[in-house]
Amino acid sequence: MNKIELVERETPEAIVIEIVGQLTIGGNNEALIEKVRGHLAAGRRLVVINLQQCQRVDSSGFGDLVTCVVTAARHNAHVRLTNVSPQIRSLVKMAHLHNAFEIFDTEEAALKAPLPSD
Repeated sequence: MNKIELVERETPEAIVIEIVGQLTIGGNNEALIEKVRGHLAAGRRLVVINLQQCQRVDSSGFGDLVTCVVTAARHNAHVRLTNVSPQIRSLVKMAHLHNAFEIFDTEEAALKAPLPSD
């Protein structure tokens, strides 16, 4: 079983969740979805998922990330991805998911970008 570790930090702008490991089937990815849901339920409007230490994402992992984005939209909030490796970016493009995600090169850029007017 591929386990992931989720490292959370709070900033004035957002909750940052760093994924360490592989976001793949059998990796207890439900923990990511539950953390995002919890922060959204607490009223946070921005969750940044930092993939710098994420080595691999499979179709199940992408599904979990999409679930996070959809859940955020239902709460009038946003999920942004940052530090996405070239390999994962390529998979996002191949799967035609590039319009589903707000992707930023750095965590700082994701935090500083204004939220769209709702």
